[in-house]
Amino acid sequence: MVKRKVKVKTELIRNKFHIMVRKCCQSCAFKDLTRCAQSRFCIKQEIKVKKEHVCVNWEMNIQQRMAGYPRGRVKCKEYLKYVMAVREDEALAIENGEAVIPKTIKQLRTEFLKNHGNIHELV
Repeated sequence: MVKRKVKVKTELIRNKFHIMVRKCCQSCAFKDLTRCAQSRFCIKQEIKVKKEHVCVNWEMNIQQRMAGYPRGRVKCKEYLKYVMAVREDEALAIENGEAVIPKTIKQLRTEFLKNHGNIHELV
């Protein structure tokens, strides 16, 4: 006997920014992650459910509701590489036993703006 996977029809709905969101436990406000990647814990029903599960209590979580928010900006690749390089240098210095005070994000942004310009992608 061969086991066949049953394909569950998924429902897609739009958030207020017209982004399509798949209606399932993964996008629900009542999910609680477990260590197992295949299941979730439903806070509302207080049961363990599969990640594709959809129940009558489904409500879109905040991350999905805010997807497509128009005021968000994307940081440029150069800035992200700069921050990563600074953090790697700090970690290496700490490994070598040096006393290092990690720079704050505000300090990193100020230095990058002074030397390179804008930290966000120009659209």
